[in-house]
Amino acid sequence: GEKFFLYTGRGPSSDAMHMGHLIPFMFTKWLQDVFDVPLVIQMTDDEKFLWKDLTMEETQHQAIENAKDIIALGFDVKKTFIFANLSFMGQCPVVLSNHLQNTEMCNLQSSQGLFLV
Repeated sequence: GEKFFLYTGRGPSSDAMHMGHLIPFMFTKWLQDVFDVPLVIQMTDDEKFLWKDLTMEETQHQAIENAKDIIALGFDVKKTFIFANLSFMGQCPVVLSNHLQNTEMCNLQSSQGLFLV
């Protein structure tokens, strides 16, 4: 069959994830196990910093804590890439360039609609 990968993410908003947060990741783990495919998990700590009443340090801390909860589900470490926007984008010019181009196309109203603010 055609090769593919899985992509999902989390906007960290608390220090610990509850079952409602974990169920989609449990399903994603099942998909990874069944199809034996790579997985990319994006932590959108930048979005939480911009749209919630949180400091950058708080959102970065929550992203790390949430990543620990996700890792504990047992994803294949050789096929899983987890990154947080605030710490990764500056290290990868292509990702930062794409992000800035997309940001430039969105005004405040469309961004708020996208994030349901």
